[in-house]
Amino acid sequence: MDATFKEEKPLNPRAKANIFEIVTHSWILRLIKKGLKKELDLIDLYTILEEDSSALLGNKLEKLWKEELINSKKKKKTPSFLRTLIKMFGKKFICNGIILTISEIFISIGISTIIGKIVKHFETNKSVNQNPDGIYLAICLIALLLMRSMTYNRFDRITSHMAMKVRIATCYVIYNKSLRLKTNSQDQTTTGQIINLMANDANRFDISVLYVPFLLIGPLQTIVVTYFLWQEVGVSSVLGVATLLVFIPLQIWLGSKTSEIRLQTAKRTDIRVHLMNEIISNLQVIKMYTWEPFFNNLTRYARKKEMNKIIKSAYIKGILSSFFLFNTRIALFVNLLAFVLLGNNITASKVFVITSYYNILRGTLTIAFPPGIGLSAELLVSIKRIEDFLLYEEKDKQVMTNQIKSIDVSRKTINNGAVLDNVNNHNDTEIQLNNFGIVMSNVWAKWTNGQIDNTIENINLTVTPGRLVAIIGPVGAGKSSLVQAILRELPLLDGSISVRGVVSYASQEPWLFPGSVKQNIIF
Repeated sequence: MDATFKEEKPLNPRAKANIFEIVTHSWILRLIKKGLKKELDLIDLYTILEEDSSALLGNKLEKLWKEELINSKKKKKTPSFLRTLIKMFGKKFICNGIILTISEIFISIGISTIIGKIVKHFETNKSVNQNPDGIYLAICLIALLLMRSMTYNRFDRITSHMAMKVRIATCYVIYNKSLRLKTNSQDQTTTGQIINLMANDANRFDISVLYVPFLLIGPLQTIVVTYFLWQEVGVSSVLGVATLLVFIPLQIWLGSKTSEIRLQTAKRTDIRVHLMNEIISNLQVIKMYTWEPFFNNLTRYARKKEMNKIIKSAYIKGILSSFFLFNTRIALFVNLLAFVLLGNNITASKVFVITSYYNILRGTLTIAFPPGIGLSAELLVSIKRIEDFLLYEEKDKQVMTNQIKSIDVSRKTINNGAVLDNVNNHNDTEIQLNNFGIVMSNVWAKWTNGQIDNTIENINLTVTPGRLVAIIGPVGAGKSSLVQAILRELPLLDGSISVRGVVSYASQEPWLFPGSVKQNIIF
């Protein structure tokens, strides 16, 4: 809404960067050099890429969501916002996940194998003039470590970028939906809930999407590692891996509990934010009647109920995070113990190889898999909350026509300040209607379907442009409701409304943007 002149930001060099600059991120070096010379301002930052603009992403997601609504209505099933997100971002996410899965499994197995060969090389070659194979193995180990680091960091950046796009598009759709909510839908939601959806639920994409691929990588990597462990230590490997897998059902159950607590926490957060909005908007009345202690206790109670759920969720997350401290260690101990009890001798190379294999499982099954379960469960809850909000009833799309068909009912019109009888001549009526600004014909309306009495009944009104028309009446007579009907805020039960030209509206309760008086007026 700021209409003052703004200095344009520099164009984003990423848009015209070549492959080398994209891979090495050297296109951002100019900004880094500028940051070393002076403190960066907002004007120093680059403009966003066209592919990252909220309008482009939001319009595309909104279009897919409308298609989902139409298809679900034809097939008589419930629309799914998750299915819509998969249609828009699923292919790229799946491709990145497959690349990460393949590289994570094969590179990790290769590193463990090379570590075992290096240790075995130094066990068998103890003379001064050793075989140069150890140098080659060390070079291969460094190359694989570098490759794994580059692959994972690349995946992390691409996935984070995609999660940002999902969040931006989702916030765009939520905001547009909030502008189209019907009045009875506004009774089901609050400003606090909308803020919570955009601030917390949409933010879950940035946090959770990174862990989702590990829900698939974990089981696959377990199967592959078990096979290689079998090659090393035989049947004792099954006991070690089984010890590790025993904790998986507990982790899944704790993840489901996290999902339930997340939903309860979100509802209580909605209640608290709504309560705070009501208190702030009516602060003068509260202070006038000295109700501060009561509302202080009410706010504390709402926050306490919310914190109880947050604390429970923190305990569960702490338990899930603690698995990576002892899971693999217990499994390694059971594996080696079973290997020795079966009459085998252990060597340094054998222990190093087995330990490296369990370290692979530690990275997926104990570090990424447990939080992945909890975060994925929370993400599904957030998507469901957003879906429920997007399914709220919208305002009726009433067509604004230039003319209204003449009707043969008896009515009166306001024309030039005088009350006139209805004109029965059809041609004369159409000529007059061409000069009218607002025409209401037999309008019946009420705010909600559950409301017993109609808000306005049998309203016939004609207003010509360039004339001052005042609507007077006692409190509750329906003056504001009449204006709301003209603005298409009050849903019609019967009749029609035609508005020619542009309508400007000044609310009874003015709201201001943070800016100058001029900026607020010309907005």
